[in-house]
Amino acid sequence: MKNIAIFDTALGSSNIGDEIIFDAVKRNMKDVFDNNFSLRLATHVNNFSMKQMLYRNSKIRYFQDADLKFICGTNLIAQTRFGKINSQWQLFPSNLSIYKNCVLIGAGTTENTETPDFYARTLYRKVLSKQYAHSVRDELTKRIIESLGFRAINTGCPTLWELTPEHCVRIPTGKAENCVLSVSGYKNQTDYGCDSLMLRIIQYKYRKKWAWIQTIEDETYLSRLESQAGLPPIPRIYSLEAFRGILQSGNVDYIGTRLHGGIFALQNYCRSIIISIDHRADGFHETNNLPVLERKNIKNELENRIESNFSTQIIINSDAISEFKSQFTGRDN
Repeated sequence: MKNIAIFDTALGSSNIGDEIIFDAVKRNMKDVFDNNFSLRLATHVNNFSMKQMLYRNSKIRYFQDADLKFICGTNLIAQTRFGKINSQWQLFPSNLSIYKNCVLIGAGTTENTETPDFYARTLYRKVLSKQYAHSVRDELTKRIIESLGFRAINTGCPTLWELTPEHCVRIPTGKAENCVLSVSGYKNQTDYGCDSLMLRIIQYKYRKKWAWIQTIEDETYLSRLESQAGLPPIPRIYSLEAFRGILQSGNVDYIGTRLHGGIFALQNYCRSIIISIDHRADGFHETNNLPVLERKNIKNELENRIESNFSTQIIINSDAISEFKSQFTGRDN
């Protein structure tokens, strides 16, 4: 039995997509997590004050001295520690000891650049494990981690590890009657022209519609889009359980800009068209053949894609996943 520290990237997050990622990590690392003693901390919040760190109580000692430490997914790797990424991983000089020797599972990066600044490089070199290879979800993140002097394996995101050929063959190839849609309300991800057109196409092509709300910003943005497009309000979905229930009711497609909303739909055997709005979806397409349509092509291609028959053929590097997991199980998976 080993003592394991699990750094939960969903606790304290304002993005429900992080729950989709963390749930997938738990399922896919079950052999490691369930056969050892484990405790969790959040990455999105600073877990201990400086005073607590100085007193070094039993909880802090556990996380400082744990045999294995895992950072569970999402786009945590930043090019600058003074940028917005600090809201996702509260990593400071005062709390480095609880993260020392941690291992990444399916981590990605927030920005499409390969040049972490001096401060970012310094912190990562102090906390990331040199003993184990890290699991990353795309080639960009792999290059970044390797540039810092660590070993990295491109396993793809853990949300995709279960999308085997046996799973994908059960995903319909033809258009469904109903649709779950999503939009991304972050300021740097909005596009009123393209997204309004996407809503109008979905309104015309599908009988029943629902909107998956992954962040509170999505709700505000969607209301503005509906008003701009002259569309009636679309019923909202706010919880993963409600989302799962609609997907599993059958005869449902997914179309939208929320990457992990689309992957969650695939996990639940629904045909998905994920609208690419940044490097993350493009990286997933490059590595795993995720069904992606670039937002700039909505006008010319979305209707045809909806009406066409296409199979979902996610590419999973099982050897890479086994190589990563065998470091902790002592066997091939």
